Amino acid sequence: MQYHFKSFDKEFKKDFGGSLLRGNAREARPISLKRPMHLVMRSSLARGELSFLHRNRSKKIETIVRRTASSKGVKVYRFANSGNHLHLIVLPSSRKDFNAFIRSVSGLIARITLGVERGSAKALRFWDARPFTRIIEWGRDYKRACKYVLQNTLEALGFIPYQKRGLRARKDEHSLRKRKVIIDRSAA
Repeated sequence: MQYHFKSFDKEFKKDFGGSLLRGNAREARPISLKRPMHLVMRSSLARGELSFLHRNRSKKIETIVRRTASSKGVKVYRFANSGNHLHLIVLPSSRKDFNAFIRSVSGLIARITLGVERGSAKALRFWDARPFTRIIEWGRDYKRACKYVLQNTLEALGFIPYQKRGLRARKDEHSLRKRKVIIDRSAA
């Protein structure tokens, strides 16, 4: 006879935040202390003069992330600054430390980007949504995430052209195939 445990039967939720959230969160952010997490923080205000890649700001932002990570007990495996969003692959030591890390980094980056001192708030929302996180498995999934972060860096710096990903890329690819079939039939 096979015994079943309810906690093992249901699928474990691995991602949280970003565009997945509408309104207030109804559950806690899933955090793994043994597997790395892909963290994305996006701001649509960070363009042009306010870009994270601005010459006066880029190094400061990376320093903030690395110093805060070491002080809060979060290991940063990869970091990518893409101008209007940041990608990090991190491994937290505890939920409390990870939450403190996100709170501290997001506040400091917003203050540096907007040029605002602590305590003098601006009446605008800097971050588009809560930070997106996804738990990554070691091995192939980890390598794929690291490759994605590197690709974002190269695209942001202009070394490679932007490549569509996700559903948009598949739709475009599908429409190109259809066009090719139609062109091939007309040529025959």
